[in-house]
Amino acid sequence: MAARVVLPADVGQAYFELHYQLKRNVDQTMAAAGLTLARAKVLMRLSERGPMNQATLAGLLGFAPRSVTETVDALVRDGLVTRKDCPNDRRARLVELTPAGHDAAELAAIVRLKAMEELFGSLSATDRASLVALLTKISTNLPSGEDSNVE
Repeated sequence: MAARVVLPADVGQAYFELHYQLKRNVDQTMAAAGLTLARAKVLMRLSERGPMNQATLAGLLGFAPRSVTETVDALVRDGLVTRKDCPNDRRARLVELTPAGHDAAELAAIVRLKAMEELFGSLSATDRASLVALLTKISTNLPSGEDSNVE
C-alpha cells in the first residue's frame, strides 16, 4: 500500500487544530492558578527584562498596543504592576512589577513549565529536538512583519 501524500494544507490543518488544543490547555492551566495567558506573558516579560514602557512591551510580546494597555490596566487594578513616569521621556510611562507582581510572575513561570512538561513530556528527547527543528525551519521561512501574524 502506497503512503498517503500529505499536502501542505493537511499539515496546516493539523497544526491549527493542535495549536487550538494547546492554547486551550495552557489557558485552563493558567486560569487554575488565577492568571490568564496574556497576563502571565506580561508578568514574565517584566520579570525577565525589568520596567519598560508599554510600546516596548507590546513589541516584545507581539501584542497590539491596545491589548497591552488593557492587560496592564487589569494588572494595575489587581496590584501586580504600577505605572511610573519615565525619566528619559516625559510622555512615556514605565510599567513595573510590584512585590505581588513578582510573586505572580514566579507562579506563572512555574505553571508554564508544568504545562509544557504535561504537553511535551511524553515526547522523547529525539522527538522534541525534531519538533523544535521543524518549527524553527517553518518560522525562519515566514515573512517578517506585522502582516505575518495570524491568530
